[in-house]
Amino acid sequence: MNRPTDLDFDYIVVGAGSAGCVLANRLSADSRNRVCLLEAGPRDSNPFIKIPLGLMALFDHPKLNWRFLSTPQSHASNRNFYIPRGKTLGGSSSINGMVYTRGEPDDYDEWVRRGNPGWSYAEVLPYFKKSEHNENFADSPHHGQGGEINVRFLDQYNPLTAVMLAAAEQLQFPLNNDFCAQTHEGFGRRQVMQKNGLRVSSASAFLDPIKSRRNLTILTHATARKVTFDARRANGIEADLPGGVATLRAAREVILSAGAIGSPHLLLLSGIGPGDHLKSRGVALTHELPGVGLNLQDHFNAQLQYDSPTTLPYGISLKALPSLVGHGFRYLWQRTGLISSNVVESGGFIRSSPAEPKPDIQLILVPALQSAVLRTNRRKGRRQKLWQYGHGFSIMACLLRPGSTGSVRLENKDPHAAPQVDFNAFSDPGDQDLGKLVAGLRIGRRLVETQAFNGIAGDERRPGTRSQTDEELALYVRKSASTNFHPTSTCMMGPDPQDAVVSPTLKVHGVEGLRVADASIMPQVIGGNTHSPTVMIAEKAADLILGDRADAN
Repeated sequence: MNRPTDLDFDYIVVGAGSAGCVLANRLSADSRNRVCLLEAGPRDSNPFIKIPLGLMALFDHPKLNWRFLSTPQSHASNRNFYIPRGKTLGGSSSINGMVYTRGEPDDYDEWVRRGNPGWSYAEVLPYFKKSEHNENFADSPHHGQGGEINVRFLDQYNPLTAVMLAAAEQLQFPLNNDFCAQTHEGFGRRQVMQKNGLRVSSASAFLDPIKSRRNLTILTHATARKVTFDARRANGIEADLPGGVATLRAAREVILSAGAIGSPHLLLLSGIGPGDHLKSRGVALTHELPGVGLNLQDHFNAQLQYDSPTTLPYGISLKALPSLVGHGFRYLWQRTGLISSNVVESGGFIRSSPAEPKPDIQLILVPALQSAVLRTNRRKGRRQKLWQYGHGFSIMACLLRPGSTGSVRLENKDPHAAPQVDFNAFSDPGDQDLGKLVAGLRIGRRLVETQAFNGIAGDERRPGTRSQTDEELALYVRKSASTNFHPTSTCMMGPDPQDAVVSPTLKVHGVEGLRVADASIMPQVIGGNTHSPTVMIAEKAADLILGDRADAN
């Protein structure tokens, strides 16, 4: 993983995250293909990556996390939203909550309706199944067996999960044992990407078994500076390597898998994007492509927070000390309990109103007291605590289908300067995003008011009982909301280069030898966690790339 002696490859993949690890695996399976995988961060050797509860230490890690901040959000009290992104082998799959969901099947059918043939749910389901090994749904037509990603239910769920499911039933919401079936509507336990109590990242699943392939070069601490071109054809990557700046050459293709922030940033640094913006940053225009960096979408959320007079929620207290010690031994002996938890263990997909055609809100149970400022107001150089002393729980209302869109732009032409990321949160006409989140908070309150939570839910800490009207709750959302760390759509897939960045075959419009394959190509954010859909995109991209090679031979 040091500076290579040979700088010539067939394929260069930039970004060893959720998508890049998949591509490196699939492309190098043919020994004729010389594949190079670049990662700006270090190897994934930190023990916190493997231990599920270690995600608490990774959320703000100075070496394994890009720790981006958004620009001040003018419709959200001028706050800077924190944007954790993985900076290690495995990318964000090495620091995320390990949740395995796919969104609603119709999300992908909508991609087709927007001019992207080949991306319907029926057509992408085989790619989801290809990489999956599901321990709990061995005979399901919706799940795969024998794939690299081990998916399972946790061995133990916090007791509040059963309480929340009982509350949902009391409000006549459906229960759903499989969020990846025909619909994800309803409440249930979430499945996680774990095996034997350890995280399964894209790096551990797709790289570890094959990293000794002689035709695969994996470079860490390797920051891509720009894509290089011969006329309109991409022919390599200029990168900062441990030994200095080098140009790596790609005989066939360069594939950007640096994520919804990194991929548009690299395209802009390479002179591909809106000419006026590039000129203002002193970057020479390679190809005018107006949509690069636009259409940024993410799931906005706001949370209800409650004290609890019980020790059912995870928490730090003298009363809980024996239990916490027991969890430590339980993990050492059995790989179960709190330390194997991803904390966000359960939830539900619901509609903010009966008029919605499909679920547009996700409610997520957090059986612990989250820091009130953690998700909303991080400042660089100031670490945040994840949990507060005491016992309580949160219910997060997450907006799945935002109308607000933002952008990724260059701060300057320095490839090491963080880009300008503007979610443009709550800017949609008519404040529909805000209204739906308020509706989600109201439904969350109704859950806590059911008989199931009697004796378990104490005082409402946030927003507090003084916030009752729609206007008061909307003000609370503007002051406290964050994103759910699922940025997408900044290199949007579509047929028209006036707004789309890549074609339905993921080729960058207007140039040759260059594709993007990660969450940035989504025409719109799917209604769920984005890791497994990103793996699916990479699986399909690998087939497209290898198919083109076969056609050329």
